[in-house]
Amino acid sequence: MSPTRRPVAPATSDSGPTQAIAPYLAAPENVIRCAAARALGALGGEDAAAPLIEALMDPDPDLRADAMTALVRCARPEDAPAIRRSLEGDPVAEVKVAAIQALARLKDASSVGLLRALARSRCAPEIAWEEMDGAWDGWLDVQVAAIEALGAIGADEAVDDLIEARDDEEGQDLDHVVFAALARIPERGLPVLRGFVEHPDARVRERALAALSTVGRDSLVPIREALVRDPSPSVRRIAIDCFGEDDETLAALALNDPNAGVRCAALNRVASLRPDIVRSGFFDPDETVRVVALEAGARQQIDVDEPDFVANVEAWLRTAGVALATASAAALPTLAGTRSASALSEAAGDSERHPEVRIAALRSLGRIGTEESVDALRRAAVDRSRQVRLAALAALAELTRSAPSDTRYRALAVLTHAVRGSLAPEPIAEASADNASPPAPVVAAEQGDVGPAVATPDGETPPTPTPTPSASDDAASTADSTEPAYPRSTLEAIGGRALVAARSDAAPSSPDDRERSSEHNPKNRSRRVAVEGPDDIGRDIRLIALRLAAACTGEEIDGVLAESTESTTPELRAAAFEAIARRAAAMPLSPSLTEIAIEASNDDDPAVRTAAARALATRGDAVRHLAPLLNDPDDGVRATALKAVAAANPEKAASGFRDPSPAVRAAALDVVTGCGQGALVEQAIAMIAEGGFADTLGQACRRHPVALQVLLAMLRKTDTISQHSLLMVLEAMGHAVDAELEVPVENGG
Repeated sequence: MSPTRRPVAPATSDSGPTQAIAPYLAAPENVIRCAAARALGALGGEDAAAPLIEALMDPDPDLRADAMTALVRCARPEDAPAIRRSLEGDPVAEVKVAAIQALARLKDASSVGLLRALARSRCAPEIAWEEMDGAWDGWLDVQVAAIEALGAIGADEAVDDLIEARDDEEGQDLDHVVFAALARIPERGLPVLRGFVEHPDARVRERALAALSTVGRDSLVPIREALVRDPSPSVRRIAIDCFGEDDETLAALALNDPNAGVRCAALNRVASLRPDIVRSGFFDPDETVRVVALEAGARQQIDVDEPDFVANVEAWLRTAGVALATASAAALPTLAGTRSASALSEAAGDSERHPEVRIAALRSLGRIGTEESVDALRRAAVDRSRQVRLAALAALAELTRSAPSDTRYRALAVLTHAVRGSLAPEPIAEASADNASPPAPVVAAEQGDVGPAVATPDGETPPTPTPTPSASDDAASTADSTEPAYPRSTLEAIGGRALVAARSDAAPSSPDDRERSSEHNPKNRSRRVAVEGPDDIGRDIRLIALRLAAACTGEEIDGVLAESTESTTPELRAAAFEAIARRAAAMPLSPSLTEIAIEASNDDDPAVRTAAARALATRGDAVRHLAPLLNDPDDGVRATALKAVAAANPEKAASGFRDPSPAVRAAALDVVTGCGQGALVEQAIAMIAEGGFADTLGQACRRHPVALQVLLAMLRKTDTISQHSLLMVLEAMGHAVDAELEVPVENGG
């Protein structure tokens, strides 16, 4: 191939995308030519095909590959001969694969003979290939592309070639691609594909059925009776979807199939119409089937006429495997209502159970919403396992929104204690001597300044002495250590002792003591439970509770959020302001929290300022509070402030397009592309391009057609645009649209 290099001719002012971009296919720089080809592929219509066909003769293999890839989208039927010539003569595998895809999209019947040959072999020396250097053989990719193309074209005459390609013992495994192609050839392909359903290899049968399923389940109906008798469970599972939900064949599979997976799949299909089958599933010998039955029964609230059934489910909760125990925990509220609280509380508090079981029990306790369930959730809220703590606190937060008033107040009190850091474990004296689990660690009464949980010689974690409040932290008085001052009525509703921060005069044992105890007492070693998640459990509980409390209504929450903003721990303080920002997005802020957010907009901590700005951005007078933050040193604060200020006056977004931060530029772009003012978008694009911000330019192209018009106008000024700007504009256009989308672009400049 001889290079053809022409000077870039200026496009006319009324030209469209192709006329503006195509001249750069002849630019001296390879990188510019490749970017132009990608831009044409994204934006050009059929008129882009001619310059791209010409680019297939360029000496640069990257350009030829980019040009052929662009032709997949915009090639015309008359371009097929030129594409075939490249398929035959271009040695680059990427070019060949894209050429095959372009011919497939055109459904070019004249290419079927060449594609059949490539599906079987390399066709050397008729077809040019790159020299193999020990790397992956490019023909393998070409072979797959040729097989897929024959299916897309629907070439009946190629069926025997596809079977031959599949039977090549020295080739790659082509079952999936060959079967998919056969499924797209109705006259000859589908009957041949059905024949593979009787293949002796179960894997081949499964792959053939999967391909037939893509055509539609109706294609399997003629052979479904044979499928349900197939020795492979996977084949029988595929056959299940070929039957109607009321078909007795499904009922028989659900009850009698020897494979539990098949019984599960059949049971799922018939559950909505056959409660009798669901009831039978409750007593299936396999736990996985019982799981499906329990879930279906709870979902449809099927009555079980078995006096001991609830007792059985409670027994499964205690002794079954993880899946069945989890399903039992989830189903018990539906089956037994509040009567299941004791069994669920036991499971939730059992540190030896799998976390999934405990979490399911906690969620169900939240659904029950009784005093007993709130107490169990409170105990779990200070559990060693972070997953358990999170589930318990989330259930408590949900109860504050959905439970009856008495339960809601109790849950709200626990949640406020969690935010304050004053939750205590259940007193040891109240635990059963036979079933006592290691008590959970205490959360400090003040600003989360507690150390890691320390295990005692017998594997338990003692209550941590409540630290003395610091002089600078006056959010809570010293009286809080014995009787919380706020809100008194809520705390009294719960019954004080369990919620008061526990104290202990006993010092924790030393590491040496613990080591000696473990060496001489194996029982103690077996009871030791590892702490999951952060070492500082108390602080972690507060962080979780702060996040969850943000969406809970009530003056009590306003109060504890306000207290938490005075924490001396930076992480907790930032979390408190983040909770206020979340609260502002969910509901109007109280006057006290609003004043706190206004004051925090000048805080030294950028995380606090950002959260405060987000909280204030929801207010009608946001501009007054946030305009001074447009020059904040933190980009998160600037982005939040700019978005709020420019929402009221879109012209204010202009300053954001010169900002060095991508976050600020993105915020400005959000405003101008959403305001409906094309002139502002045009101004923004010019500023972004002038600043050299390629990432933001690409975002603009994807969001607004006016941006494309501005960039096309820049391309037409071939004598003034710099190489850097040219490449940036072409790259942005190349990523402007998805390959399957069309973006309307006017012809006018």
